[in-house]
Amino acid sequence: MNYKTKGAALVACMLAISVASMPQKACAQLMCSTNPQQTAQQRPIWLGTSGGNIQSLIRKKGNNKLIGCFSGTLGSMVEDATDTEYILSNNHVLADQNAAKPGQLIVQPGLVDVECVRSQSNAVATFSRAIKLRFGGHKNFVDAALAAVEPGQVSPSILFIGPISSDVDSDPTIGMPVQKMGRTTCLTTGVIAVLDANLKVNYSDTKKPHVATFINQIAVTGSLKTPTFGGPGDSGSLIVTSDACPLAVALLFAGSSNGGLTFANPITEVLSRLSVSMVGTCSEDVASEGTGADVLAANIGVSKDVEASAKAVRDRHESQLMSVPGAVGSGIAAGDQPGQAAIEIFVTKMTPQAQAAAPTEVEGTPVKVIESGEIVAY
Repeated sequence: MNYKTKGAALVACMLAISVASMPQKACAQLMCSTNPQQTAQQRPIWLGTSGGNIQSLIRKKGNNKLIGCFSGTLGSMVEDATDTEYILSNNHVLADQNAAKPGQLIVQPGLVDVECVRSQSNAVATFSRAIKLRFGGHKNFVDAALAAVEPGQVSPSILFIGPISSDVDSDPTIGMPVQKMGRTTCLTTGVIAVLDANLKVNYSDTKKPHVATFINQIAVTGSLKTPTFGGPGDSGSLIVTSDACPLAVALLFAGSSNGGLTFANPITEVLSRLSVSMVGTCSEDVASEGTGADVLAANIGVSKDVEASAKAVRDRHESQLMSVPGAVGSGIAAGDQPGQAAIEIFVTKMTPQAQAAAPTEVEGTPVKVIESGEIVAY
């Protein structure tokens, strides 16, 4: 496609998206090349776009000098029992790692996409509450927060995905095709590669680690079209099924530093702990578009019983598995044989010491060592 043709196609896509009741997925790949999700959206905004707390500035300790700012993704819309609507994203996106106070402005786009300039005119919501992040070895289940929507400022639809269902997928499986729309990597597709992942996640933006432990997380790998499923700045993205009326699956919050794995909180855990439900505006009887056709793996065939059995083995031997040099997590993945489950150990670097220390199996369950690099909050 030459420059003039591409330019005309971009104009056509932008026009189609601006007048259609839902985004045109045929335009998504072309539009993603221009990063529209990082720019100011016409109100009401699409979700899956750049945003965060207006106070998300990074200052140097000691002299308080401004050295940068942070943005994540405004992921989706939820509501509580009183029908109050909220933007759902991560604690570290909306609450700046437990630091935010109720009423602080949530802006779109986020500060990093406006050169750290704080403008109240960009506000679309106000911070409401967050599940506290716990460090120092305490267990975390979700990295999640809510911001109360300002009237007329936010649409429940997700850019390039469109409306989603009010129902959720409460029982994700290994090999399930999924998609997400995020601030950094735009629209991507992938598959669930790991369930029941226990992780050590670094939240520090300096050289000094600030580690939080998470349990029972989901890991996703990319697809043939989008080998990298998520990246820094995609935190808060809603991971959904590949159906025409997608179901929420998980809330993206972290990833491996080498880009191979993206980690997310199971959506049922997120909604339960926040006492909210998804705002959905599409019907599940819409014909499927087959958006998962390009995934690298699907229909793995690992049953829930086999997965649960492997998890029980992992849990009984977790201290041994995490004693492997450089280990930062473990989870349950597909084994090499059809229907088989395996335990994966994530290590920062595949050293001879790590390979020598890791068992090849425990209680008959295969063990694999995966080089993930450090696991970091996105």
